[in-house]
Amino acid sequence: MARIALQAVCWVAGIAACMDAGAACSASSGAERMPLVELYTAEGCNECPAADRWMSALARRPAGERPALLALHVDYWDDIGWRDPFGAALHGRRQEARVMLAGKRVVVTPQVMVGRHVLVDWRDAAAFGALLSGERKQAPGLGLALRVADDGDGLRVAFDARLLDATPATQPLLWLALYQDGLSTRVTAGENAGRTLRHDRVVRNLQGPWRMQGDAHRGEARVPLPAGADAQAMGLVLFAESSATGEGLQALDLPLSACGPG
Repeated sequence: MARIALQAVCWVAGIAACMDAGAACSASSGAERMPLVELYTAEGCNECPAADRWMSALARRPAGERPALLALHVDYWDDIGWRDPFGAALHGRRQEARVMLAGKRVVVTPQVMVGRHVLVDWRDAAAFGALLSGERKQAPGLGLALRVADDGDGLRVAFDARLLDATPATQPLLWLALYQDGLSTRVTAGENAGRTLRHDRVVRNLQGPWRMQGDAHRGEARVPLPAGADAQAMGLVLFAESSATGEGLQALDLPLSACGPG
């Protein structure tokens, strides 16, 4: 009964995280849509450090003003001499698929996306703020919930999604990302040779998509933790998007620091 009551409290409380008697951490989305901001970046790209600093500044905003943030490092810059230690082919494939779904042809780094908007001008603070405000005013398409438990060298994650304003015609997809803050690399080759680059919200593991069948979906995933990583500098983002339009339907950000000592 204690766990059921706690989960109910989490649904009502919105995005706040809480610990239960079984040492599992839970969180749920609230009544407002949380935008997801994706940054596609690479350590081999000399225009990317400025965008990385921009994302770090967003990550320092108060929780109530901060969107969900993910920095997806791509690997297609690796062939110029520097292998990005955080790059993944999946990130590049997602970037290209999102651009194609939006009817665009431009894949660049750095590239910022918010929902169906895949060419966001991150340098224009006023326009970016207006975009986030507009996204938040949209009714959340889904309700999301996460439950996380320690699994030794990884996490056991249970997640739930239920349709709210969205319909099955939006063909919702669910994704789960593990991110890490406070990373730095001394780059010795490529366009950023000689620079020490610092990153936040770096995606260390991306799983999905899970396609919703019907009005609700329940799933489980095991998420490995990078060797030697400080769990207190990490977090999970569960997000839902329309596979028909690319619209962001809802996102849920759970910092693992909210789950108590790692």
